[in-house]
Amino acid sequence: MRYVGDWTRRGLAALGCLVAAWSVNAADFETAKLPDGSVFDTWEKPLAFKRTFHVAQNARHASDANKGSERRPWKTIARAAQELQPGDRVVIHAGVYREWVKPVRGGAGPDAMISYEAAPGEEVVLKGSDVWTPAWRKTQYMTLGSVTTWEADLTSRMFEGANVFALPNFPSQTNQTDWKFYPSFEWRRGQIFVDGSPLEQVGEFGALAAAPGRFWVEDNGMRVHVRLPNDAEPSGRMIEITTREQVFAPVTPYLNYIRIKGLKMFHSGNGVPIPPPQRGLVSAMRGHHWIIEDCEIGHANTLGVDLGGQWWSLGVGEAQGYHVVRRNYIHDCGVSSISAWHNMGNVHMLVEDNLIVRCATMPIMQHYESAGIKIHRTEHSLVRRNAVLDTPHGPGIWLDGEILNSRITQNLVANTGGDHLGAIFVEITKEINLVDNNIVINSASNGVYQHDAERLMVMQNLIVHGSGSAIHFNPGNPMRLNPPFQNHHRAYGNVLTGYPVAVFRPNATTCSDFNVIDVAKGSLPFREGEFDVKPEEMDLAAWQAKGQDTHSKTAEIAVEFDREKLLLTMTSSVALPATFPDLPEILPGAAPAKDVLTADFFGRARRSGLFEAGPFSQAPPAGVAFSVDPRRKE
Repeated sequence: MRYVGDWTRRGLAALGCLVAAWSVNAADFETAKLPDGSVFDTWEKPLAFKRTFHVAQNARHASDANKGSERRPWKTIARAAQELQPGDRVVIHAGVYREWVKPVRGGAGPDAMISYEAAPGEEVVLKGSDVWTPAWRKTQYMTLGSVTTWEADLTSRMFEGANVFALPNFPSQTNQTDWKFYPSFEWRRGQIFVDGSPLEQVGEFGALAAAPGRFWVEDNGMRVHVRLPNDAEPSGRMIEITTREQVFAPVTPYLNYIRIKGLKMFHSGNGVPIPPPQRGLVSAMRGHHWIIEDCEIGHANTLGVDLGGQWWSLGVGEAQGYHVVRRNYIHDCGVSSISAWHNMGNVHMLVEDNLIVRCATMPIMQHYESAGIKIHRTEHSLVRRNAVLDTPHGPGIWLDGEILNSRITQNLVANTGGDHLGAIFVEITKEINLVDNNIVINSASNGVYQHDAERLMVMQNLIVHGSGSAIHFNPGNPMRLNPPFQNHHRAYGNVLTGYPVAVFRPNATTCSDFNVIDVAKGSLPFREGEFDVKPEEMDLAAWQAKGQDTHSKTAEIAVEFDREKLLLTMTSSVALPATFPDLPEILPGAAPAKDVLTADFFGRARRSGLFEAGPFSQAPPAGVAFSVDPRRKE
């Protein structure tokens, strides 16, 4: 699959110079401020390495008995992992490496990292799968009428570690009895790929009759039945099965200062992250200060990347967080692309410029770990300029549990599921956090959502097309904390259209104003209600009588979104951005809007002395498609 950015550039070329100039020639802000006004400064330093080694499996003289030089490279990455010391790097040359890379040690600081990187311009693929060429036979003992299925046997020798086809996604013998159980929990962690494309797993043999392109695993995990696409025979097809739980993950915890650059990593047989531990296709194994950049990570059974404590009872290291995850393409992960658990705070996290597609595909939303990005206890962290697309069973971005001074900004979040939650979700915190200058479009539930939280500022977003509330400040359960949540949220400067409800607030401590709202005729677009009480529904006049949105403007707004090219088309009966001479009141402890909200969705400078509604500081070209791909490419 090509990067969506490639499709966007082709689309822009066809639209002409006007649109390209409007959306691409944006000022590039080098810093970003957090809600308290502090600058999110990177800990990174220019990289310099004492020694450089080489791995090139296809080189004529490649051998793990070599010294790892460019002329005499190693054959496996595992050999490099044994050798590398702080300040070393390994350059990996083209090939498909079917290995579980297990770093033995980490670096010693920002200027003494250990780096695993692809050779420039070469395709380096790591896979947790192996090519499978068993003795296929037509299924014995069971029939599906005229449908032909095929069976083959697995052996324990095929797997590194446990047989992932014998392991259910969620073990039935677990003490996590308070978590709901779903049929897909009984599915197995192994995956099967035919000519590069995954087969769909089903829970019973009879389900193979419904459609081709499926497989079923017998109860003991030692025999697989397949019905291939187009009802083809397995012979002569390239068939791969996952034989490893992870692809790049230490087995020793607390290894720090490791960099992964430019690698393509696929096919892991990992399990649902509760019960513990969280295990990603790529895992920092509770280490801190990792850099994961310019990689492609795909087809993880559950988690693409895990970066946190893995579980609250697994012990703590000297620190947690400080990870940089940038410019990656992460796709087809059953539960989440990036997850981090919170036995300690995940501090100073930077997640930027990633393309995240088709994650949270496993139908286990009410297990409450599914999302495009799902990070617990982010502190002083920044999630910016990511394109998060197509998360059918979870929010696009979810920060969960004791969030502190963190900011979600300049992201595109489109086509999200999430049951009753939202496309962007902030949960369980009494601290100030900021969601600003994002585009949220096509949510199967709410746009921006929170519960069991206080002091969330939702500002200058475009929130379009959903089935719940564009901004939903859920009052939360007063029993969750003592003293209970008091709320005190703010919704300022947003452009809201295409939702049955524009704003839901829990009580009079929460304020909404300086917005542009498309109020559908005859609807009741505002709601207010405490926990476990039927909310009061009201029209704009009744809402304004409560002192809400008294400065806001109403408009007729039409928005179309081209998912393939990431192009947006807008028209509005009110000029956008709508401007207000009065700056909104900011919560105690938060920096003034003029000091933090200095750039729009594209990074262009905001006008001083005015407060602008929406994520664009310049008027969108009315009726003309423009790119809303937020990622900085370099």
